[in-house]
Amino acid sequence: MTENADDDGVAPARADAPASGAGAPLLLAPRVTFGPTAFVTGYAVACLLAAAIATVAIGWGTSRDFWGYLWIIVIAAFYAAGIGLLTAAPVGLALGLALRSVPNQWLHVLAFFLVPTLLAWLVIGLIAGSIGVPLLMALAIGVSAAVGRLAVWRLMDVRY
Repeated sequence: MTENADDDGVAPARADAPASGAGAPLLLAPRVTFGPTAFVTGYAVACLLAAAIATVAIGWGTSRDFWGYLWIIVIAAFYAAGIGLLTAAPVGLALGLALRSVPNQWLHVLAFFLVPTLLAWLVIGLIAGSIGVPLLMALAIGVSAAVGRLAVWRLMDVRY
């Protein structure tokens, strides 16, 4: 089937037209959007993981059974969530907004590992006056943030 169209009245393409597409319609850059559900879910996963890491690293041997460790994790998660509202939540929100134009979700996960790790290492290291232990604490925070971001991968809306 061939289309029969009258294109005699259409001007031919100009050879002197700029190749940059100056006359082309504006194409919007891809945007990654997240809602409150994604933010709260990622925050909760990160707090629970940070609490689990802290329980294994610090609280090992403090309980007699599994339920005792589970209770320690719950208490530590509430503690992490409370402190995180003032420290981690603003960083995560700012990072999420800064990465809106980056459609590759793996780069988001990488950024959510690197930025919190470096910030936590800097702050904890300056407070403690040490390098080694603050680095381990910062790595736990960075891993928790990255896993929290990875957990909400499907809740993100990538619009092209």
